[in-house]
Amino acid sequence: MDKKIGIVLIAVIFLIIGIFCCSNFLVSYIIYNPIRSPVLGSPLDYGMDYSDISFTNDGIELEGWFIPNNNSDATIIIAHGYNDTRAGVLGYAQFLNRAGYNVLLFDLRDHGRSGGCWTSDGDVSNDVIGAINYIKDIKTRENLDPDRIGALGLSIGGTTVAVASERTDDIKAVVTDSAPVGFIDAKYVKKILKNVSNRTIIPDISPLVNEKLISFFRQVKTGIKDDDSKTVNIDRIDIPILIIHGDDDIIMPLNDAYEIYERAKGPKFLWVVEETGHIRAYSTHKEEYEEKVVKFFDEYLK
Repeated sequence: MDKKIGIVLIAVIFLIIGIFCCSNFLVSYIIYNPIRSPVLGSPLDYGMDYSDISFTNDGIELEGWFIPNNNSDATIIIAHGYNDTRAGVLGYAQFLNRAGYNVLLFDLRDHGRSGGCWTSDGDVSNDVIGAINYIKDIKTRENLDPDRIGALGLSIGGTTVAVASERTDDIKAVVTDSAPVGFIDAKYVKKILKNVSNRTIIPDISPLVNEKLISFFRQVKTGIKDDDSKTVNIDRIDIPILIIHGDDDIIMPLNDAYEIYERAKGPKFLWVVEETGHIRAYSTHKEEYEEKVVKFFDEYLK
């Protein structure tokens, strides 16, 4: 009997260990393996002419669209969120193009038709730097002013353009929408899980997330250790920034928006959108959203 109990206990222990390891592997897989959604539609569906473009900054081929406005030499770069593609931000491109801006939108690495591997760290900001370099390359042909470049980023795309703005003086103004204060690592996953639990009936499973185990799985997949990760440093953002965040965002905590606002050193504006979830502000407050964003870029991309 004692032997049977011992076998059962050992089996239970191994089961618990297995569940623990599998749970962390699953979390790691979700973080570092974005869903490569197809690029559905094109700017033509929104009544805009465009050119297919491709560029790179660190050896990774990125694909996108350049949407011209023949009456302007200012350009807005748009960075989509995790698991999305450039097609998912065409609505934003449309109102910015109509407002008098050239627009460049592209698939982040490991998304859509772009190459590369998602590492969920500052390296993805190279994609935005690549877009800036592309604008400089075509400035004469398209009559663009490289001193009039702004950026709009959604969710992790917001973090991406924020990090890029710290690395270059070429971005003159940034809009972030539902952006986390840093790139998504194991510690931030725990933060997200706590936020989901606080705002829904889903129980808090953040204690199951082990940062060291997640980091191990990450290193196996990407070859990058946590010590090598490049996190956002909001203290260094001294250009104008407009921060948009819904107060009902169950994914990225609203406190992140306040933290970004408090740390930003340049002209800064915070719009907390009531009863609005993650990246839903444009859907729920379309006219106000367009007005605020266009007014912001008009002011700081003169």
